[in-house]
Amino acid sequence: MKTIILIFILSLFSVSYSQDLLKDLLKKADKINQEILNITAPTDEEENKIGENLHKKIVEGKKIIKEYKFDIKNIFEKIRTHTARKKINYSYTILKDKDVNAYAIAGGKIYLLSGLIDFLDSEDEIAFVIAHEIAHNELKHCIKRVQYSAMASEVNPALGDLVQIAYTVYNLPFSKEQELEADSLAIQLMKKSNYDKQGAISFFRKLQKLESKYNSEKRSELNDFISTHPNTEERIKKIETY
Repeated sequence: MKTIILIFILSLFSVSYSQDLLKDLLKKADKINQEILNITAPTDEEENKIGENLHKKIVEGKKIIKEYKFDIKNIFEKIRTHTARKKINYSYTILKDKDVNAYAIAGGKIYLLSGLIDFLDSEDEIAFVIAHEIAHNELKHCIKRVQYSAMASEVNPALGDLVQIAYTVYNLPFSKEQELEADSLAIQLMKKSNYDKQGAISFFRKLQKLESKYNSEKRSELNDFISTHPNTEERIKKIETY
């Protein structure tokens, strides 16, 4: 494991390789890392337990509220029906918070903040947000960042240790590639659930107007949508091609 990581680090800082060769090395290193993640991945049951324990930590001290404005339960269930990871315990929680935000954690749990719900105007818009957060779990983005952190820390992969690691990394932003992957799968889930992808586009158009209020000091890192990578216009253009 250390050897693989060392090779990866050396490739990052080597000045003797051409740019094309460096890119090739990085792709190979990433492929090796992905294979390791697949081999060491927790079972769905183990991931569910991580999510359940992490959920308790996340909601502690926060106000959970009932759904309002939209029939979120119906929207959520329509989208969940088309998920591929059938053994994951998908669920949603609405938290009282004025921030325009939503996020997901390992084990299929997604969180919608009341500020986001107040911000939206249509079922297609909220359907995109829900589908996007579900997509992060469908693509195993949430559990993989727990695995990456566990590998880097070289901790014993016991449930308690993984839950603690999950708690320390759940508020880290996803990469640009992961966000675009989640957008793409979200549109697929929306279409299968008879929602219009224009809801995703209108959602991001609204965000463009809001983003100017979120400078780097005020913006929460735990935000899939108001972020510096990928930018909103890029996401809109991608969605228009799906």
